[in-house]
Amino acid sequence: MPARHARPEPARRGEREVRAPRSGSVRGLVVTKLLALLLLFGASGLLYHVAASDGFRISSVVVTGTRLLSDREVEATAAVSGINIFWLRQEEVARRLQALPAIESVQAGAYLPNRYEVRIAERTPVAGWIRGGATWLVDAEGRALRSVDAPPSLPTIRDADPTPLPTGTAVDRGALATLFRLQEVLPRVAGLSAREFEYSADAGVSVLTDAGVRVVFGRGEDLDWKVTALVAVRRELERQGQRAELIDVRFKDRPYVR
Repeated sequence: MPARHARPEPARRGEREVRAPRSGSVRGLVVTKLLALLLLFGASGLLYHVAASDGFRISSVVVTGTRLLSDREVEATAAVSGINIFWLRQEEVARRLQALPAIESVQAGAYLPNRYEVRIAERTPVAGWIRGGATWLVDAEGRALRSVDAPPSLPTIRDADPTPLPTGTAVDRGALATLFRLQEVLPRVAGLSAREFEYSADAGVSVLTDAGVRVVFGRGEDLDWKVTALVAVRRELERQGQRAELIDVRFKDRPYVR
């Protein structure tokens, strides 16, 4: 009797039947892996080409919005020329630009293939501050924005301190407020105009008036009272037929006249 071939027992419940992979499935898996490797090598080559290509190095820097600063100063501070556009660190560029005292805000961005644009909003100078032989533009917060060669067409105050004023240093904001207030009050109340404003850390603000008399006002407190005291002192001097070179109204009820 011929031997009967035993049939394989069906897989029991819970057991997984293991089948030998077909040759076609193996070939498909190999092809898929080869295609993935080819794509990887192709992407790597493209990335290398982009990183090394001179065509993507920044060669054009466009600056807008500058009045106090020059385009060249902004471009030099940004320091992006020659850098590959894909390797540029925008946060570092913005941080360098924002460190310039004259800049209030900045918007910057790179554009393919090799252009970089910088849009600047500068701080507004409100006065000139002369110190150490140089004139500085200062904003309402007293921040020294930059030095200028010629005196600006702004109210200007001369600091008695002979040391140079570093860019970005804050000057006395109270002195600036006193300057602006005196510009308004002196002509209206005392009939005087200021030829020159001066400042010292000890004496505060003093004014050389168009009448040739120097008036020391000190700090900005009780400024209206001080101007009224100045008017009273000048009237008394006129009544006595005297002239003064210096009037100090810093101390209430005790004006000093010389």
